[in-house]
Amino acid sequence: MNSRKARKFLIAVGVILVVISLGIGGFFYAGHLLIVETEPRSADIGLVLAGHFSRAMYAADLFHQGLITRIWISRPVREPSLAQLDAMGVPFPRQEDISRAILLKKGVPEDRIEMIGAGAVSTIAEARAVVNLLPQRPMVRSLLIITSRFHVRRAQAIFDRIVVSTIPVQVMAVGGPYDGFIADRWWRDRDSAREVVLESAKLLLFWAKEEF
Repeated sequence: MNSRKARKFLIAVGVILVVISLGIGGFFYAGHLLIVETEPRSADIGLVLAGHFSRAMYAADLFHQGLITRIWISRPVREPSLAQLDAMGVPFPRQEDISRAILLKKGVPEDRIEMIGAGAVSTIAEARAVVNLLPQRPMVRSLLIITSRFHVRRAQAIFDRIVVSTIPVQVMAVGGPYDGFIADRWWRDRDSAREVVLESAKLLLFWAKEEF
């Protein structure tokens, strides 16, 4: 092997080793890479995104801290399995009703809570619902998007792209402490592992400008 071929071989091996190292590092630190922890600031409205009920718990905390005075609850689409129960007449509470019950239980007055949207299927759909609603609420100049820590990065990016680029409103996404997400050794916790896989895939799809 001449010196030129040897150099190319060593470069190729070096590139492969770097890629492998980045892949291994990305795997072990994936949980930390997803998490965004930001200090919440005051806003006109706190918007509880659909999903984990821990988001409503954190919204109540922010309300009592005086950072928000009104709370919007995003109304998600009914899951197919739960829609089957509805069709059978088997009662099962809707996600937004549970979030509302949590807020009431934690002392948020009923007249400070409002349901918004009509069956959002994604964070993108939730952002579009806000775009449709804000022109009817001209006094709303700032939103605090309340979600889970592993979802903050994507939520902020989505609302910046869809809402902030369309309407003059300040938007900040924050994640609460109640989501139970384990960043260290996430692969050993079933719920955390599921969130890492799903959220990583959704981030890639969003960056690829796919609807998800």
